[in-house]
Amino acid sequence: MATEHSFECAGQWRGELMQGAGSLKAGQIENTFSVPREMGGLGHGTNPEELLVAAANSCYLMTLAALLQLEGIAFDELRNSSSAVFAATPSGPVFTQLRHNPVVYMTPDARMLFSGTVQSCFLEAERACIVSKAVVGNIQVSVQGRVESLLAQA
Repeated sequence: MATEHSFECAGQWRGELMQGAGSLKAGQIENTFSVPREMGGLGHGTNPEELLVAAANSCYLMTLAALLQLEGIAFDELRNSSSAVFAATPSGPVFTQLRHNPVVYMTPDARMLFSGTVQSCFLEAERACIVSKAVVGNIQVSVQGRVESLLAQA
């Protein structure tokens, strides 16, 4: 039987949708939230859209780190810039695309030796990340990764 873990979040909301705001607490996260300003809301605190792209970004980075470790590939640092695209529809906003732009920083020798394997890990991390698995079939997820030498990091 699989080991199960439970994660909980408590939240509250006050006011109408566009002029209201809420708060949430989930583990180490405690924040206010509202409809984003660019969607006509107050823009106070964070919003579900930012939380979703933050969850996807952090999950992708952790999954990529695990895959590189399994391959025996040493790296100095991983960075990832993620963006989420939402489209306005008559039934409300819809999450349509998620883009990851990871960068793996490693020594020049490791870069030459492992660049191809790292590229494979970029794609596998997208498929293995639990957040990506949760949205698969509903949105388009893309990855455009780079492997950089430590000298390029500065």
